[in-house]
Amino acid sequence: MYRLLIIEDDNGIAEAIRKQAEMWDMQVHCVCDFHNIMTEFSEFDPHIILLDIVLPFFNGYHWCSQIRKVSKVPIIFISSASDNMNMVMAINMGADDFIAKPFDQSVLMAKLQALLRRTYDFAASVPVLEHRGGAP
Repeated sequence: MYRLLIIEDDNGIAEAIRKQAEMWDMQVHCVCDFHNIMTEFSEFDPHIILLDIVLPFFNGYHWCSQIRKVSKVPIIFISSASDNMNMVMAINMGADDFIAKPFDQSVLMAKLQALLRRTYDFAASVPVLEHRGGAP
C-alpha cells in the first residue's frame, strides 16, 4: 500500500483527494500543522507527495526544497497559481509534475498511479539480461 502525503491548506480539496486516493487503496495523511511539515513528512514516510504552492507560514517551494535535501520522493504540485512561471519554478525546485486547479480527480489519480509505477514498480528491473553477473 502506497503512502500519500497531502500538503494542502484547503480542507475541502485535501479531503476530496484523500477519499479518492483511499478508494485506490492508498494510505493518506493530510498535513495539519503547517509549522512542522518536515516532522509530519518524516513520521509518515510517504511514497509520494501532493504539494500546494500557497500555504500558511512558508510556501510550497520552500517545503519542496527542504524535502529535496533529504529525499527523492516524487512530488506533484497542485495549485491554482498555474501560470508558466510557477510551473517552471516548481519543476526547477524539484517537483516531478504540476497539476493546475481546478483539476479532474481521475486525471490526478492517473498521474499519481503513473508516477508511483515509474518510481517503484520498475525500479528493480534490469534493462539487459544478465547471466552469472556478466553482460551477454
